[in-house]
Amino acid sequence: MKFEWKLEWMPIAAIVLVSLGTLFLYGQLPDPMPIHWNLVGQPDNFAAKTYGAFLLPATAVGIYLLLLVIPHLDPRRASYERFEGTYRILRTGIVLFMVFIQLVTLYSVLLGGNMLNSNLVILAVGLLFVLLGNYMPRVRSNWFVGIRTPWTLSNEHVWRKTHQLGGRLFVLTGLLLMASVVLPPSFSMAVILSSIVVCAVIPMGYSYWLYRRVRNEPEAS
Repeated sequence: MKFEWKLEWMPIAAIVLVSLGTLFLYGQLPDPMPIHWNLVGQPDNFAAKTYGAFLLPATAVGIYLLLLVIPHLDPRRASYERFEGTYRILRTGIVLFMVFIQLVTLYSVLLGGNMLNSNLVILAVGLLFVLLGNYMPRVRSNWFVGIRTPWTLSNEHVWRKTHQLGGRLFVLTGLLLMASVVLPPSFSMAVILSSIVVCAVIPMGYSYWLYRRVRNEPEAS
């Protein structure tokens, strides 16, 4: 997988612009500034302004670079060529999600009286889940990206079927998360936690069950 500027302009531009915007607004940020909020959007943890202002942009840069390097470290690096476009979309989506959270943070600190609009964050997480779920079935077997269990990594058929199921669950979870913004915070958190647990547990159990079912049969193509 070769790096091509014309295909990577969106995540790079998003990181550069949000970093420049943060730098431009830096003098207006409080010190210390909130870096974490509770369920109702009230700040419950603070940090020095320099750390709080640039934590998310720096993390976005780190994750983006890591996702660029991962295919070259993976023993199954050839698999990435089979879902290169999908991998680029997922990489871009993750970066844009982090950039959006940075914008919400800056808005909350500067114009929201330190109160975070939790619904915007939940909607963004829901959209990210929908994106991941839509493209998950296209991810091919590798050691870093996707639902990696001993059983999916051992059998191509198990990998494919597990990611088809996982994709549906991620989309459903994303839709539930977005719908949860109309619920009271306590119910909303219950929906969030239960949905994430379902996304984690069901694909794992399904991959084990399917592997046991097919292990004595000819491996599906």
